[in-house]
Amino acid sequence: MNNGSEVKVLNLEELINNIFDVVSSKVVMNGDEIEEIHVLASNRRGPKQISRDIQSALNAKFNMNIDYKKISVAQIDDKHSYTNEFRLQVESVQLSITGNITEIKVVLVKDNEKIEGIAKGLGSKNNSYRLVAQATIDCIHKILNVEDILIVEDVEKIYLAKEQIMIVAVSYISNRSETLMTGTAIIVKDEYETIVKATLDAINRRISKISNLS
Repeated sequence: MNNGSEVKVLNLEELINNIFDVVSSKVVMNGDEIEEIHVLASNRRGPKQISRDIQSALNAKFNMNIDYKKISVAQIDDKHSYTNEFRLQVESVQLSITGNITEIKVVLVKDNEKIEGIAKGLGSKNNSYRLVAQATIDCIHKILNVEDILIVEDVEKIYLAKEQIMIVAVSYISNRSETLMTGTAIIVKDEYETIVKATLDAINRRISKISNLS
């Protein structure tokens, strides 16, 4: 798959993953055409309804008419779906500067409850990126009611197929062992909000496991 196709897949999967009740998705391309769409979803709605939502979303945003036969939906019991329990929305990212110190406040929303995370440090551009990710992790620690199990390793902005993408690396520390997790998000408008989304993407698939183990 070339760089352009990789970015297109990321865009398509990001859209599908934002559809209500979708847990995750995988888009398989054949050149510029979608060959298959595999979706994992909760069982709160029927697969036909989820499939129609995917068709409508792709048509509305990308002007793509997808045959429903290309969409396969696997469903899991809602009570075991961590994304229903932990699905988070980005409310805001606020920045304040005092001298050389930058403070970042990230506000996430979970079940209509707002959770604030804060990080402070020197206000260089690269460090400000890290502070956004650290403030996001502060939110996650509060949600999980734990401390010092997630640490931001790196945040980097890259250019891929003329698109700007944020990559965040986060380590999960448990019993002196480390697991490195990475997340990505395409910059659409705001860099800082994109870092929050990339950070959440890094821990999204493991957050339920972290909650159970911590």
